[in-house]
Amino acid sequence: MDVEERARDVDRTPPAPGDLELVRAFLSVHDHVRGHERSLPPSPESVRAFLVERGLLAPTDRPTPEDLDVALAVHQALHRRVETGPGGSLGREDVEVIEAAARAAGLELRLGGAGPPALAARATGVLGALGRILAIWFLAEIDGSWNRLKVCGDESCVAVFYDRSRNRSGRWCSMQECGNRNKVRAWRARRRVGHADDA
Repeated sequence: MDVEERARDVDRTPPAPGDLELVRAFLSVHDHVRGHERSLPPSPESVRAFLVERGLLAPTDRPTPEDLDVALAVHQALHRRVETGPGGSLGREDVEVIEAAARAAGLELRLGGAGPPALAARATGVLGALGRILAIWFLAEIDGSWNRLKVCGDESCVAVFYDRSRNRSGRWCSMQECGNRNKVRAWRARRRVGHADDA
């Protein structure tokens, strides 16, 4: 596969409620190679573009490769946390990645001022953006909203979606794309079996 063909994919997944949408969208950042369905982990360029689009990084900021490596490591750690599902936990290495990123972001409690108490980052740039993402994740773990995040059930997709179904039975990041693609695959498989039985 030609590296030059790799590009960030467009996220068409319905949004999660409130601030959790920022984390859901961050975890859905992934790349594709033109002409191939399978999702790839995001490139540093895709992560930077996402942070700029979300207003977490100025377009003129030129983050260091090390800061973008931290962002990719946090992305992977939180993605694995979604994969563990409700009641799951972070692995030791992922805990270390997240704790180190939170320290680098200068995450701290803010109790004064006009707004409600909050977790906020002292750092700026990529590390400050990661601090905001980690603060939202942490609070979502506490209030239980994190448990509604799932990884798409399509084997070629890594997008994260917010399951709004009452019984938490959602499977696809998008019914129009991944859901429809899997329904067509299932229909074709049933049809092949039917033709085989007729033979």
